This record gives sequence, structure tokens and C-alpha cells, in this order.
Amino acid sequence: MVSKDNKNIISALDVGTSKTVALIAELKDGGAFEIVGFGSAATEGVKKGVIVSLDKASEAMHLAVDAAEKMAGRIIESAVVGVSGNSLASSEQHGGVAVADPERGVSADDMRRAAEAAKTILLPPDKQVICTIEMDYTVDNHSGIKDPRGMSGSRLGADVQIVTGSTAMTQNLMRCLMKLEIGIDALAPTPFAAGEAVLNEDEKEIGTVIVDIGAGTSGIAVFKSGVLRKVKVFPVGGWNFDNDIGIVLGASTREGERLKIESGIAYVDDRVGSEPVKIEHVSGEKEQQVTRGMLCQIIHARAMDMMKMIRHELETDMPISVVPAGVVLTGNGALLEGMREVAEQAIGMNARVGKPRYSGPHSELVSEPGYAAALGLLAHAARLRSISGARRSDAASSSALIRSVAGFFRGLFNK
Repeated sequence: MVSKDNKNIISALDVGTSKTVALIAELKDGGAFEIVGFGSAATEGVKKGVIVSLDKASEAMHLAVDAAEKMAGRIIESAVVGVSGNSLASSEQHGGVAVADPERGVSADDMRRAAEAAKTILLPPDKQVICTIEMDYTVDNHSGIKDPRGMSGSRLGADVQIVTGSTAMTQNLMRCLMKLEIGIDALAPTPFAAGEAVLNEDEKEIGTVIVDIGAGTSGIAVFKSGVLRKVKVFPVGGWNFDNDIGIVLGASTREGERLKIESGIAYVDDRVGSEPVKIEHVSGEKEQQVTRGMLCQIIHARAMDMMKMIRHELETDMPISVVPAGVVLTGNGALLEGMREVAEQAIGMNARVGKPRYSGPHSELVSEPGYAAALGLLAHAARLRSISGARRSDAASSSALIRSVAGFFRGLFNK
């Protein structure tokens, strides 16, 4: 029997190009959580992180949610939902206000007003603020303050990271969730969520780049001084490897995927031999052979191109030296042998494959890099619940800011 008692229940939904994952967890003391429900379904109707068929995408969400609900014995009424798509990007903004009562010090309302001032940006009609993530504050001339409440000063400044994306993308995601009668607690970029799942606090503080490689897109999230500093999503993912193999060797993308998984290596070295690899022609009427070395050269070229593109994006607004902890690869694409070496060579930093750090009940279900984003969304849900419980009136919290976006769309659809 499925219960509607969701007092201590949080949920997350990650709608990817190849799979959709739903998670349900029970909150514990101290902000910890334990997974009680898991569901995964193959995704159709999503291309490069963008919904192209409402019915097919909704069906994938329904299958994943239904499996998680049956396992947990709970209904998902609302969830923190991941957002991807190549329109996703972030920018750092600053806002400032006068402290309302300098004698009493900075209040939560002062923080809210400063954050609101920072998020006032002009966007074209096809772009929408997805979420606003507070970085740090400045009290008078003292910068780098994480929590200025109670501090003396006359002027409060807020530095925030504003994540924007396609309005149509967000609306279509909302429409699918409305069909399932699931509300949105928050929207969050999936590269950011992946970082929440795999990085420890020291890595976030020192400076680390998350490279989340999905089927249709790849995204980066830069963490520095304990907070998110940059998000960007590119329309290149695992599917592009499959497509490259198919084009060069005259095979289907499905055959390209099989060859990549069974025989592919992204970093060409002594591991790559000259043994023959059988390929089914796209017509299905004949087989051909190529050397494994040739197959891996195709994969290597795409991997290098992807990582060089990421390095170029990183260098547009920061030197590589500001993220000395290196690169952490997540997503199913991180499992391709040799991707770590390619990242190190192309980006010029140490790299590792990141796996979710969760070790509670049912950890075996989410232990691979492909589940990092979903688990990070769940961790984000736990944090937002903690914030909203501690200071419900503080609209500057990321929970309230993101829910305002959801409220905008609900009002739009109910007109």
C-alpha cells in the first residue's frame, strides 16, 4: 500500500537523454537521508537534454516514478528536478542594499533583499532564470563572508550565481510533471547536482571542475571556495561518439554504441591492438571488419575535441590554476575506458572518475557515475528542506528562489 504521509520524505527526478531516474529518501537528523525508493526507465522523447515529445518523456517519468513509489511505499507529490540542455549557462551577478537596522546588524531580510537585487538581470523572452545560488556576501568593505547575519555594517552586498536556460525547455518539463501531478520543489542544473554527489568539502573549497558526460549533453560545474562558480552545458555527449563511429564505418548509431562499449578506448596507447573488429553495415545485409586501432582512433578524436572545448570554456573567464584539485568525471560517459587520460592530456590537470559518496541503504543502486546527478539532486533536496525549516521566511534561500520560478510557470499554465 502506498502512503501519502510525506512529512520527512524528499524526492528527486533526473530526466536524461537516455534514462530517467526517480529517487525517494527519508530525512534523518543532521540533514542526512536514506534512500527508500529507486526507479529507472529508458528515456524516449528527449534529445540533447531537451524534451521533443511530451508523451514519450512523460511515459519515461511515469515508469521511473512508479517504480520508486512502489519500492518506497510512498507517493511523490513534489521533487527537486534536474535541468540540462545546451541552453544552460550561468553568470555571476552582484547586488547591494543598505542594512535596514545597522545597530542590530545584518538580518535575514537584508540578505534576501541583497540577493534579490543581484538577480535583477535583463533576459530575452526565450530565456528564463532557472535558479539563483548564493556565493558570498560583502559587509561594507569586508568580502568573502558566507553568513553575515548579526554582523555590524551599513551596506550589504551579495554575489550570486544565476543559472539561466531556455524558457520553452522549462515549460515543457513543467507540462510533463503536471501530467503526472508532481510539483516542483526546486530546479537545479545537473552538472551542479553531480558535484554535490561526488565531491567532498575540501575539493569544493580548493577548486574542482565537474565534467558530467551524459548521452546527449556534457556539462561542467566549477566549484571554488565551497560554492558553485560556473555552470555550462554543451550539446555533445555519448551519442556523438556512436554517431561518429557510424558515419566513418557505415554503421548505425546503435551499432556504433555497441562497438564503443565492447571494444572502444578513448585514449590510444599500447592497450589498443590491431585485432579485427566485426561491424554490421547500416543496411544489415553484410558484415565488415576494421582494426580495433581504427575504431579507437575515431573515439579518441571525439574525446579530445570534447575536452579541448571544455578547456576553452574554462579559460574564457578563469585561469586553470584556480581549480588545482583538478577534474572529476561523472555521468555514464565517464565509464568509457581512457576518458580520464584524455581529460588530463587535453585540459592539463589531474583527473579522476567520480562515484557518488552515498553509503546508506540501497547504495548499490546508485553507486555508478551515471547516477551522480540524481543523487546530487536528492542531496540538494535535503539541504533545501533544512534551510526552509530553519528560516521559512527567508526568501533569499535557494529553495524559495527556485520555487518562485516554479510558481511562475504554474500560474502561466493555470491561466
